[in-house]
Amino acid sequence: MNNKISKSIIALLLALSVLFSFSFLFASSAAETKTGYINDNNVRVRTSASTVSSSVLTYNGSNVLLSSGHSVNILETVTSSDDTTYKKWYHVSFYYSGQLLEGYVYSGYVNVNSSSQGGIMPDGVPEIYKEYIQALVDAHPNWNFEFYNTGIDWEDLFTEDAQCYLQRSVIYSTFPLSYRSTQSGAYNWRTDTWISQDSGGWYQANAQTIAYYMDPRNFLNEENIFMFEKLTYDVETQTISGVEEILSGSFMDNTTITDTSGNSVTYAQAYMDAAATANVSPYHLASRTIQEVGSSGSDSTSGKYSDYTGYYNFYNIGASSGSNPVANALKYAKGDGVSSSDKSKYDLPWNSQYKAIVGGAKWIANGYINNNQYTLYLQKFNVINVVWTHQYMTNITAPATESVTIKNAYYDLGILDDSFTFVIPYYNNMPETACQLPESNNYSPNNWLSSLTVDGYSFDFDGGTTSGYTITVANSVSSVNIGAKTVNSNASVSGTGKVSLKEGSNTVNVVVTAQNGDKRTYTLEIIRATDNTVALKGISLNKTSLSMFNGDTQTLTVTYNPSNTTDSKTVTWSSSDKSVATVDNGVVTAIGKGTATITAKVGSYTATCVVTVTNNYTLGDVDADGEITITDALMIFKYKSGEVTLSGTALKAADTNGNGVVELADALRIYKYKSGDIDSLE
Repeated sequence: MNNKISKSIIALLLALSVLFSFSFLFASSAAETKTGYINDNNVRVRTSASTVSSSVLTYNGSNVLLSSGHSVNILETVTSSDDTTYKKWYHVSFYYSGQLLEGYVYSGYVNVNSSSQGGIMPDGVPEIYKEYIQALVDAHPNWNFEFYNTGIDWEDLFTEDAQCYLQRSVIYSTFPLSYRSTQSGAYNWRTDTWISQDSGGWYQANAQTIAYYMDPRNFLNEENIFMFEKLTYDVETQTISGVEEILSGSFMDNTTITDTSGNSVTYAQAYMDAAATANVSPYHLASRTIQEVGSSGSDSTSGKYSDYTGYYNFYNIGASSGSNPVANALKYAKGDGVSSSDKSKYDLPWNSQYKAIVGGAKWIANGYINNNQYTLYLQKFNVINVVWTHQYMTNITAPATESVTIKNAYYDLGILDDSFTFVIPYYNNMPETACQLPESNNYSPNNWLSSLTVDGYSFDFDGGTTSGYTITVANSVSSVNIGAKTVNSNASVSGTGKVSLKEGSNTVNVVVTAQNGDKRTYTLEIIRATDNTVALKGISLNKTSLSMFNGDTQTLTVTYNPSNTTDSKTVTWSSSDKSVATVDNGVVTAIGKGTATITAKVGSYTATCVVTVTNNYTLGDVDADGEITITDALMIFKYKSGEVTLSGTALKAADTNGNGVVELADALRIYKYKSGDIDSLE
């Protein structure tokens, strides 16, 4: 090769290389994403750089509105083609309800961060949180993050046993029906009624709704991050002006009360005193009051509630779920049933607003902040100690809503970019993407039948049982007519009407489709005999075991298989020990402590029921099995929902709070007793 040509080629290649390198660096720099944050509240995001109404971005059926401080990634700057007033727009990406969205925001509503490098990712961030945390540190480099490994497997949080903890995670009646649980004690399938878990319209949340509110990823954003804020008192950053901002517009705004020395102080000063005394954030205390009693206050803070005039409870401490939470809270404020040591520790009775604020703060600090429940999230979900126990609030949305109040107060104070510390828990085997809420609808989930009939034949139908229904018809019967009625009028049924029969076994499936689309199949076996006699094939009793208190009665009934047998249906009853239990035409009477077997005999077929009799009832032992278990609490839920009946003695055992009425609060006391929250049911 010619030497001059070779040198020319090498020089050209070097020049191209330098040019390519320079172009690459320029392109990389130009493509580098800037970050910023929204500088106003309720800012609409658009699908294009335009203010026309059709361009509004929606998510889950609602307009996407960003609040002040919400961080965004600025992908590019664009010019509106049809809007002369609002020309400059930013094409942005951002997290919203746990999802990464894109849209367009007018540039006047966005403050661009001075550095495009963003914040420094802290150490120890779990992989599934990194994209969320990066967005937060980009917008707020002074924020600090800590991460706590709970050691809990995510799926273990939503087992059937965990969901049995009714009244622990509730949602308000205005939330969609699709968010509610249909488990036993939360919903009565037979009557198509939701069972209130607390007065005022609170219902049990279902597993998917609980998962959404437990998944930290849904709240790692500027709107909700303060549910993870460490709630100890920070004298450097938490000021009386900050408390005043939180109280602005409430019944405590610029209002004075009297402290324990007789001095007139503002509510804001009272919260500052409480913070200094209990080492709890005054912002948390003030916002917690508003969360619990509302901006206008409630009977808990009026000092005028019947039977408790002159007593106050600003944090609803002791207001356990039940028929009258306010009375429960004020009973605690008065000191009724409270130990002398706790009265001294928490300044009880709370016969002034000031004492209720300061004494309640001590209670919160001792019971929660200093008990590894030092964030709003941990006060709702006690995952550092024992999950589903020792919860400050039952409202599952409380940490999310309260965190917005705190964030807005910080923004108005101009301290949103100050140094805050957030503690975020994580779990083993979490889903790859953030958990989502159920589809929002008010469609009935009820797919039960109230009746299932075969014209001319009878059988014992139980709407909660989908199979095991058998009918035997004579050989001369070539078809039957099947009817069904749904519990809920919005459900539909298929598989009914005239059904042709072949000799032998015929399986008929009756399918019920609920208004929300859930299906339930009832299976009916119809046996067409080979001749016109219908032989008895067996009998069964409605109960195979009974636990009874001395003097109680229960009725046993016989079911014949098939129900239309042409054989004799005469029943002979007997008891293996009449000193324990007797039986007369199916009515069993408990006589004395012990165990007896009740036998029903029809022809050559027998069925038995084992009866255990207890002489004296134990408070909380509703099923008379000699032990106090979660099953006893569930018996109370089933009794309240009409699923079971309880004898007079069982009702006495179920009345754990001794007020003469069996209510859901009695079941909650059993839960608390089993979880160690209370020492005794007496």
